[in-house]
Amino acid sequence: MARRPFLDRFSSRGPTARDALGPVVRNLEAVLNTREGYGYFQQGFGLGDYTGDRGGKELVPFLTEELQRQVTQYEPRLRDVAVTLRGQDGALCLHFDVTGLLGGEALRLRLIFDTVSSRVRLERKD
Repeated sequence: MARRPFLDRFSSRGPTARDALGPVVRNLEAVLNTREGYGYFQQGFGLGDYTGDRGGKELVPFLTEELQRQVTQYEPRLRDVAVTLRGQDGALCLHFDVTGLLGGEALRLRLIFDTVSSRVRLERKD
């Protein structure tokens, strides 16, 4: 369990959703950057190789569903999770919105999936 900074221990306020965001983002990036079958003992953990067998329009709905399943299953601090495709860019990246509740507060993250390397990056979307 992570320890709170020394002075925060004397504060009457508890940790906020904003305080909890860093560990959530780190966990999700670790899960989504793990390839299925590597780095974890549980079957179904991590994303599969979606660029090898599928291409173009077939990839997007399948990948969106898989991202939704992975976030919901492996990040229990998030509730009411929804993953929505927002578009793509010239660098061959797909952009998704991840929405949900963290500690009762609405949360919106931008998820960027690089279709060349299959790497995932998350950032807060305000």
